[in-house]
Amino acid sequence: MNYSIITPTKNEGQYIEKTIRSVISQEVLPNEWIIMDDDSSDATSQIVRRYQKDYPFIRYVLLTQFRQDLLNTGGRVAAILNHADDLRSSSTDLLARIDADTNFAPDFFRRMIREFEKDPMLGIASGHLVENGVPEKRSDWVNGRGANLMIRHDCFVRIGKFFISKTRGEDTLAFVAVRALGYKSRTFHYYFNHLKPEGIRASKLKNHYVTGFYKGSIPYRLSFFFGTFTRDLLKKPYLLGAMMQLYAYCISRYVLRYKPFPSFVSMQLREEQKLKLKKELGL
Repeated sequence: MNYSIITPTKNEGQYIEKTIRSVISQEVLPNEWIIMDDDSSDATSQIVRRYQKDYPFIRYVLLTQFRQDLLNTGGRVAAILNHADDLRSSSTDLLARIDADTNFAPDFFRRMIREFEKDPMLGIASGHLVENGVPEKRSDWVNGRGANLMIRHDCFVRIGKFFISKTRGEDTLAFVAVRALGYKSRTFHYYFNHLKPEGIRASKLKNHYVTGFYKGSIPYRLSFFFGTFTRDLLKKPYLLGAMMQLYAYCISRYVLRYKPFPSFVSMQLREEQKLKLKKELGL
């Protein structure tokens, strides 16, 4: 099986060289790697162009004035990634999305490809996130991280590609959508390093607002939302953060009635939430 990579980036000059070195060191190289630069003002372009000379599978695309209606990180990234897929010059079996602030071992993609070859029903998969040398603690191995995922391209097309919205969730909902088609999703113990903390661009309160708005736009089952609300009361900034989520949830669900995601995805996620609630309650 062959694969292509798409990468969104904006002002990742201090990290992207490590990502490039990881990719060019892979035991199995991609057909094509499209790096989408969202109008960076740092040295990103110079770094990428330096490597293009020796590795012609690297394509650099500079975006200017792209989708000014989408300023939120998640929805904007989805639009950029979908545009990158439209720009591919060759067909591909698997499509990898990696962030420009990650790195991984030389056998990473070989091992990921092997999992897809072993199981024809595996639709989407992610590596296991590591930050500051510590692997992420996970109890859920059927979902994954958008910073490093791989999806069968035919599944990608069937789900309608990444979901563009004014909120987040384009990566999380890709896993849900693939399961709605009857395919499997997994996180494997193939580690990748995230070179900077997630959520670094926004304040904690803004992240809580965007999270609540996203949950209301699906919408989360009300019972499931209040389960997450109770959990978030114990996280900084404690009551204030949870109340911000509740406020944003009500705004998107009941005031704006914002529903940007396909109904089959919403139905799948809500059904999975019902099953999780039953499991938690011992039913």
